[in-house]
This record gives sequence, C-alpha cells and structure tokens, in this order.
Amino acid sequence: MKTSLKQLRLRQLDERTSPFRDREHATPPRGGWLRAVRTSLGMSASQFAFRLGVTRQAVADQERREVDGTTTLASLRKAADAMECDVFYAIVPRRPLGEMVRLRAREVAEHRLRGIAHSMGLEEQSVPHQEFERQVDDLADQIVRELPRDLWSLVQR
Repeated sequence: MKTSLKQLRLRQLDERTSPFRDREHATPPRGGWLRAVRTSLGMSASQFAFRLGVTRQAVADQERREVDGTTTLASLRKAADAMECDVFYAIVPRRPLGEMVRLRAREVAEHRLRGIAHSMGLEEQSVPHQEFERQVDDLADQIVRELPRDLWSLVQR
C-alpha cells in the first residue's frame, strides 16, 4: 500500500475514534448497560425476559455476563434490540494513533542507532548525545513516513 494511503487511513481512523477516547462517557454504569437501560425504561426483568423470549433467570445471567465481560456481541445485540436500542462496538486507541506510531518509530530508531553508536564508541568515534537524539528523530521521521509492514515486529518491547 502506498505510504500516502497508509497515512490517510491512519488519520481517518484517528478522527473516527477520537470522540470515544473520553473514557468518562464510555465507562458502563455499575450494573451494566442492559440493566441501566432496562430500569430507566421502567421495564422489569420479567417483562424484559418476555420480550427476549427467555426466562427471568436468563436475563439475570445476561446482565451478570455483561458486567463480568463474558457476554457476546450477538447476545448484547439481541438484548438491546428487545429494548429498541442498538449496540455500538469499537476498539478505541488510548491515545491518538499517530502518536502511537511516532512513539513506536522512535523506539525502533533508537534501537537501531544504539547498536551503531555502541560500535562507534568502541572505535572512539562516538557522537555527542544531542547529535544522537537528532539522528534518532530523523530516522523516526523516516519510519513514520514509510510505515513499514514490520514496524511492530522490529524490536521486542
């Protein structure tokens, strides 16, 4: 894939996910979204069970699985649909994707250049720290521009 297309895709996904990065609004209510919506609608567990075509115990189990994080998207969608709601699913980066790529590129660049700097130091040809940092920044810029396929496998964390 062309570099400009990779950069565009990165920026577009960043723009789509940035509104969700505010975890205050994304944190589920204490008893889970299903229970919160159901009780806010004034719907009893029995009424909800009837709408879902399951037992009251199955509703309690589903609400517990949601809170435990062991539910499935399919069951959440079915339950949400019974309350005339929708489920939105997203994987939201904790910080901007561009920032994550830049940090990773800098880590890779530093790793690559440290080996070279070490060899040069053994030959008494070491560069000043400021020059080393400039070289790391330059290489990181190049890595960010190119976004190589193996960016995330180049250096083990």
